[in-house]
Amino acid sequence: MEDLLSDNRLGRLEEKIEGLIGTFKQVRDEKDNLLKKLESLESENRELKSKMAEIQSEKELVLQKVKGILDKIEQIEV
Repeated sequence: MEDLLSDNRLGRLEEKIEGLIGTFKQVRDEKDNLLKKLESLESENRELKSKMAEIQSEKELVLQKVKGILDKIEQIEV
């Protein structure tokens, strides 16, 4: 029992605990940073999906107009 309570063993145990606490804080900070990056990327992804949907709608509109023009040209040639 005295060996367990010796200053040397308690000091090493205290150092290990402090090391674990430091590691825990680093991991927690890294997790928080990763969550912030994830939120940012998800927001950017939503914006890009919205822009892609707009572009798709514009593309379909242009294709309809081109088809209409081609149909008119075809009618003139007949």
